[in-house]
Amino acid sequence: MSSITSLTKYPFFRLISNNDQAELALSVLTVFGSPKEQMFLKPEAEKIQHDFMRSDGRTSIVDAINNLLGAYLETHGEFSDQLTIFLSKSLVQQKLAKVG
Repeated sequence: MSSITSLTKYPFFRLISNNDQAELALSVLTVFGSPKEQMFLKPEAEKIQHDFMRSDGRTSIVDAINNLLGAYLETHGEFSDQLTIFLSKSLVQQKLAKVG
């Protein structure tokens, strides 16, 4: 599976554009979602988090999260309503907090 293909099919997941948003998405991915999503996404999100911490910032957490989201969609087709709502709501609230 190519991340370029996923990003072409699902370009809206390129909205995660900085480390703050990526860290927030990591938190959401480890807590929310259906059992199927948790089984796939939680271990991957935790691996991304550990890899990022060990890399001293040399690894792009933004690219890793965008690739994870794209890979999940490529493999499973869509996110549950719960995960979609919490992911988008959290990112929107973060953007509003920075503006305000």
